[in-house]
Amino acid sequence: MSGRLSAKARGRLLNTASFAALLLVWVALTIDLGRGPLVAPLFLPSPQSVATTFVTLLRNGYQGESLFHHLGISLMRFGLGFSIAALLAIPLGLWMGMNETVKGLCDPPIEITRPMPKLALLPLLIIWFGIGEVSKVVIIVLALFPVLSISAMQAVRGVGLRKVQAALALGASRGMVFRRVIFPASLPGIFTGLRVSIGLGVTMLVGAEMIATSDGIAWMALSAADFLLTNVVLVGALIMAVLGYGLDLLARAVENKVVHWGGREG
Repeated sequence: MSGRLSAKARGRLLNTASFAALLLVWVALTIDLGRGPLVAPLFLPSPQSVATTFVTLLRNGYQGESLFHHLGISLMRFGLGFSIAALLAIPLGLWMGMNETVKGLCDPPIEITRPMPKLALLPLLIIWFGIGEVSKVVIIVLALFPVLSISAMQAVRGVGLRKVQAALALGASRGMVFRRVIFPASLPGIFTGLRVSIGLGVTMLVGAEMIATSDGIAWMALSAADFLLTNVVLVGALIMAVLGYGLDLLARAVENKVVHWGGREG
């Protein structure tokens, strides 16, 4: 136990050191020692300037709306897209992993659409669904669906065949084998897909807020860039980064709680 705790403490120390190193590089590039900073504030404001802008946005908002309004809209779009994709893709992926017929029918269209640049479809989705929230949520679903379904399918196909055969030999029904053997053994792979999808979903959120909207954190940063408000752009980018990192930490915590058995081997 002490070894595990020391490993966790070492991991936290390395994480802190990594963030501190990035902050030091940022300060070194933007500090003014009398001859001006290495990088002009227009291109890279100092951490102090960005922090001041963040406080100002907290107090006054942006374009008539509070910062929490923009954050809430972005979270709503991401949450809806991520939830719909997970609820549809993971069960389908599990079914594909267990049934060759379903895999043969569903795998080709998923694999064909997986490398397709989803942002290129955004104008078409706006034509189909309008400029409201539906098109923005659908673009996130389309981007996450292949990742989640394929990761779930591969997780099932990686389950040890001997475990399944042993459960069947002991008289377990196929439903019980799925609940007690296949699904628990697939959870680590499913959570890996979920964590990958979080980063991809945040990226797609930025693309979704580029067109036909007037709120959201990514929209705030993109619109501020048109007026060369680099401070606001960095505040938005950092909020998106913290959002993605925080959601990943949440997914790790849920995984550690749900997948609590030792080894986690399939």
